[in-house]
Amino acid sequence: MFRMTQQNRTPLVVSYLAFDVVISVFANLSYFSFYFRNTMNFSLVLFYLISVWALYLLDHYWDAKKKTFQKSSRSIFYLQNEILIQSIIVGSILIVGGLAILSEWTFIKQNFAFLFSFAICLFLVVTNLSPVPKEFLVTFFYTWGILLPFPNSMQHITIVFIFSLHVFNNVLITYQMDREWDKEQGTFTLNLWVSQKWMDRLVSIFLFLGLVILTFQYGFHTLDFEFFLGMALSYLWLLFVFYSSRSPSSKKTLSELSYLPMFVPQIIFFFSGLP
Repeated sequence: MFRMTQQNRTPLVVSYLAFDVVISVFANLSYFSFYFRNTMNFSLVLFYLISVWALYLLDHYWDAKKKTFQKSSRSIFYLQNEILIQSIIVGSILIVGGLAILSEWTFIKQNFAFLFSFAICLFLVVTNLSPVPKEFLVTFFYTWGILLPFPNSMQHITIVFIFSLHVFNNVLITYQMDREWDKEQGTFTLNLWVSQKWMDRLVSIFLFLGLVILTFQYGFHTLDFEFFLGMALSYLWLLFVFYSSRSPSSKKTLSELSYLPMFVPQIIFFFSGLP
């Protein structure tokens, strides 16, 4: 179905087509849906997942079409399968538009400030006019976007901070692999200002800081075990990936999938309800 040249297809297709990101978003929504005891309807979950998928596919396709000195393997994959990629993007946008109009118009109106702010920042990043490093913007809008369906999230600032710190670490790790690309494109990122050595130190500090805060929250009985376990395993997964030596493509995919343990509360809830 997808054409590739001399590569292990399945893991790369998962990464190139951003399936790892979609799965991660689903895990995030699942975790906070149980944490805040706020069940999301199916159409909203579908709206989220397809929107994120379309956004990442557009971003990857945009990168592939740029004039660069050397194309990445992902860009080559997108150009080899251009018609199919275009069809998927158009189909996704149509589905998202239909869901927005038919099912989630109220949700969109309630969160217009987020959409407007995101659109402005996206424009600034694409045009290289952003005064804020891309890592901060991605972390901020990813965290904000995940928490939009949960109006009382700011009443639980500690778990929100722990989650956003995980997101920030994930972004720092994955963006290190795009250091040369960002330099060539002139994108304003921390990688252009902080050396690889110091970036590694920052990631280590932030990962251990998140784990310490999480442990204290559980120790003081302000976080139930299943939520502690899910978030702790996500941190440990990212920590393992960070310190393991792997190829950039697999490291990137595994970093994105570090959110998978956030399904733990739902799994525990499911099995606890069995007779």
